[in-house]
Amino acid sequence: MMRPMARHQGEREEENYWPSFTDVISSLVFVLFFFIVILLIKQIVSAKSWDLQIGQASALLTEKQGLLEDTEKNLDMTVLELEQKKQEMAGLEKSLADREAAIGGLQSQLQRDQNALSQKESELSQVKSRLQEISLLRLSLLEEVKASIEAELGAVRPASGEPQVVIDDNANLVIQSSLLFAKGSSHISENGRKMLRQFSAVFHKILSNQSIQKNIDSIVISGYADSDDTYQNNYALSCERAITVITAMMEENPALEKTYGRYFQASGFSEFRPLAAEVNEAAKTKNRRIQIAINIKDSNIQEIITDYMRTQP
Repeated sequence: MMRPMARHQGEREEENYWPSFTDVISSLVFVLFFFIVILLIKQIVSAKSWDLQIGQASALLTEKQGLLEDTEKNLDMTVLELEQKKQEMAGLEKSLADREAAIGGLQSQLQRDQNALSQKESELSQVKSRLQEISLLRLSLLEEVKASIEAELGAVRPASGEPQVVIDDNANLVIQSSLLFAKGSSHISENGRKMLRQFSAVFHKILSNQSIQKNIDSIVISGYADSDDTYQNNYALSCERAITVITAMMEENPALEKTYGRYFQASGFSEFRPLAAEVNEAAKTKNRRIQIAINIKDSNIQEIITDYMRTQP
């Protein structure tokens, strides 16, 4: 009897052991499941957080990629602009080089022009010198005539202080009519005839010089009157006085008429071309005058000009 009871007790003990083990395992499984659930929840939460962070990072990356693309586009445009600037710079450098070459050519041309101008100025100076010689010849001839008159007069001036014989701005010899004529008359006074005798001698001397004679075209004696009479009468008076002066010189020196009479001519200007406005007798006296002009041959002047032009390219 004892053995069956023991056996029965052993079976009961064995039966009691397995449920406890099952409970333990169940508890462990439950705990493990609980941890798994917690881990799963944590993973889910972490996954959402990571998804959010990844989303944000992805958005930021997209934004950065957009900025990078814009930067690349800007960089491409900058590179293109830089290339264009380089091409423009190359063009400007070439243009500058061309302009420097052109400036160099212009400077060379300017130097050549300056040299040519210097040569022209030298040539013109020579022509001017020759023309001045002719002008000075005319002036020197009149100075000689003037000196002979003053020697005859003793270089005496009237009370007014005005010289009675002058050379005007046009290189004409101007003689007051009172030295030769009475007012309103074309008859030469004795003192005037003595003066014209001296004139004839001086002109004969001048025209006898071949180097001077070849440059003289004519010797013009012009008469001028004041406005006291009509201009018709003044014309007649001024012309008569000019003719009388030439006639008296020829009479005083017949050789002058025979040899050089072709050089002399007479003209009258009446009351026109006055030297002073006739507001008083002094002005009228100044306007009553005989004028002697020695005209140089235009052909001589033209020859100088022609010789110069012939040497030009």
